[in-house]
Amino acid sequence: MSTFKILLTSQKGGVGKSTISANLAAYFRRQGEAVTLIDFDTHGSSSTWLSRAPNIGVVVQHKILPLDQGGNRPILDARLHLRRAATSSDVVICDLTWTDSIAGELMFEFDMVIVPTSVSEIELAATSGFLSRHRWVFDSAIHTPPTLLVCPTRVQHEQMNNNAFSKQRFPVSFMLSPPVLEAQTARDMFERGYLMDLKDACGASFNEFGKAVCAARDMRNAEQAMKKSAHASMVSSARAGNKSVQMPTARNNLLATSSTLSNQYSILGRHRLHKTRPEDSAATVNSPNGSTTSARTTTSATTSIPQFLKRIALGTLNH
Repeated sequence: MSTFKILLTSQKGGVGKSTISANLAAYFRRQGEAVTLIDFDTHGSSSTWLSRAPNIGVVVQHKILPLDQGGNRPILDARLHLRRAATSSDVVICDLTWTDSIAGELMFEFDMVIVPTSVSEIELAATSGFLSRHRWVFDSAIHTPPTLLVCPTRVQHEQMNNNAFSKQRFPVSFMLSPPVLEAQTARDMFERGYLMDLKDACGASFNEFGKAVCAARDMRNAEQAMKKSAHASMVSSARAGNKSVQMPTARNNLLATSSTLSNQYSILGRHRLHKTRPEDSAATVNSPNGSTTSARTTTSATTSIPQFLKRIALGTLNH
């Protein structure tokens, strides 16, 4: 299987981008994957974290992009570093603070783009604006668009029931990950260890986030395999002179078939899959124990999902 490439980016600092980058790299490495982290940011926070924390085998590279040179130089450098890392890695994670001097085409180099955001209305509006400016990437019909995953970060317990997501209009379809909670223990782990090893709610939330990213990767890989199979079938049928080629039918919720995702977050809120009314979206789901349930049953059973996440999962967000 080819290298899975993840870009963690946002235009705003202070949302936990470098924290998520470093710890997600460690999470994948702990799963037995060969992982490279490329830190494109000047400050090098994520690369510093991994370099000073206990070594668990992540390859760390700090490559500052020549943003001041403008033109195509930044994207050419980024592509070069990314492709070199991909030759020896199962997963490559890039940490990049986005600026207008970076060509949006760079996102097509990645399989997944993760955008961390706090749940304040101001931050969500900024995130929505960033996604709006790059809507052409995620809606592209010419290139294969990256999977877009929005990650609520530094979420306080008292924010778990707010409705900020339901108030904000987002211009593109995306998946919503479980939130990563704020905690002093997370700050104490900087350069000393990893969030996945914390024994508190923050550690548990990060592990849920890691499982969700793995599940999103599984879903994308399944979709890409399905497309390749469909294309091969069409080519084969065309060569055989069969004019009535049938395209295979996609499952309603590939993500829900992944056994890596816990019951609590069995729905990430993928808006493309939830444009029907909630009562119409009772897709059949295979649970990890092999039994079959409906998505409606799964959703109603997950009563511990925070309210703003539940609304996203039900597809009630306006576009």
